Amino acid sequence: MRSLATGGERGVLFTDVVRCPVHVADLAAALLELGASEYRGVHHVAGADAVSRYELGVLIARRDGFGDLDVPAGRRADNAPGPLDVRLDCAMTQRRLRTRPRGARRFLTRRGEEG
Repeated sequence: MRSLATGGERGVLFTDVVRCPVHVADLAAALLELGASEYRGVHHVAGADAVSRYELGVLIARRDGFGDLDVPAGRRADNAPGPLDVRLDCAMTQRRLRTRPRGARRFLTRRGEEG
């Protein structure tokens, strides 16, 4: 994102690719909690917010002090195959855990702005 924001690299951030980013500390806490529990099998852990790659880039730019840049946007559907919206169903896992992974809109706020 820094390279795109400063013009060091060319490229676009996709507005149609949606994911649920999770902060590494939240993911680690959830995995430690799961590992110490009696639960077995597949568990999905993801952040609380579904955001596009574009929105994620804007959040990172703001957090890093670049402000509201003219972030280059594009659509992956126009350029490459593959799933666009990948949201994990974390309901079962969330019922089993005390850890609540924050969403990108929360963990990417600048220090002191987190609500």
